[in-house]
Amino acid sequence: MRKTLLSLGAAALLTATLVACTQSSDASSGATSCDTSAEDAAIAAYAKGGVLAKGPYGETSADYRAIQLTDDEVAKVKAMHATAAIVMHFSGDSWSTAQVTAIRSELGRLGVTVVAQTDAQADPAKQFSDIETALAAKPKVLLSIPSLDPVALAPAYRKAADAGVKLVFMENPAKDFQPGKDYVSVVSTDNYGAGVLSAHQLAKAMCGKGEAGVLFHAAQAPTNVLRQKGFTDTIAKDYPGIKVVGSKGLLGPDWKGEGSSAVNAWLTKNPNLAGVWCWFDAPCEGAIDAARSSGHGSLNVTDVDLGTNVAIDMAQGVFVKGIAAAQPYEQGIVEARLAAYSLLGKEAPPFVELPSLPVDRSNLLQSWQTVYHAGAPKDLTDALGSK
Repeated sequence: MRKTLLSLGAAALLTATLVACTQSSDASSGATSCDTSAEDAAIAAYAKGGVLAKGPYGETSADYRAIQLTDDEVAKVKAMHATAAIVMHFSGDSWSTAQVTAIRSELGRLGVTVVAQTDAQADPAKQFSDIETALAAKPKVLLSIPSLDPVALAPAYRKAADAGVKLVFMENPAKDFQPGKDYVSVVSTDNYGAGVLSAHQLAKAMCGKGEAGVLFHAAQAPTNVLRQKGFTDTIAKDYPGIKVVGSKGLLGPDWKGEGSSAVNAWLTKNPNLAGVWCWFDAPCEGAIDAARSSGHGSLNVTDVDLGTNVAIDMAQGVFVKGIAAAQPYEQGIVEARLAAYSLLGKEAPPFVELPSLPVDRSNLLQSWQTVYHAGAPKDLTDALGSK
């Protein structure tokens, strides 16, 4: 009888071990064990359907692929020996780095010299000062993102416009600025669509049910509001089984640290937390750290923007299950060309929007090439090859 009980116990232990191994294998591969056909269809529909958001004044986006310069126009711009300034809200993240790299590359092709480049380090007051510093270099065009505070930064941009400097905005214009009069154009990610897409991705990873947390930008600039709204609208409309139990606005510049603190607090209060969404990649790096340090290995993460560290985690098949990737390099090229439009006096569309790209582990390397116009870094290819 004792031998029989021991045998039964051993069998049960073996079964439990096999089940645990199977679950672990599924988690590491990023696979889900539920029917995700509805989520897959929604993701595919966005990928085929184009951009969802409108411009700051309700404009329909021009096709970004139509922003081109003829050989004759390029020659004319080169002959001007024009100058430009690039004023960023912060730098060092994958999105900003790709934007600046592309802008510099395309301006270089056009013979336009960058005479100033600044990094506000997520501080609106510093960006205000940075604009004035850039203007001292007397650029003909200024390419900038006013997303830290479009209202507070408007007077600094007004100085630029009044001085005859041509403005090309990234993502959103300064408050009350009008296209064609005060600025050349706005070039943006489909931010609302990115939120929609990443909501479907998180719902797929969570099998459409469970508790989730939302990390958003406390500054509430238009770009960030649209990303958050796209996500929350979609969850509320399409996924009643998902309950948002935590929502936290971050101000930076320590996005990773602030994200980690927020998610640690959620995990303490809501140990069954199944998902976290971030409006860009750096806070989700903090979410990953929090999940890892707390031993919460089943947390699902999605975000907007294809950053290196979240991509590596996705390659490893751990926490990041989906990314709605902006196309910052392509945006930078379009912005530089629109700057050239302004130098030529060529009519520019007031709003140009680029769709977000659905990224999962299966298309990760191809997506990296599309987003950054470069091969994936070795750390990423190694992580993908290790699985």
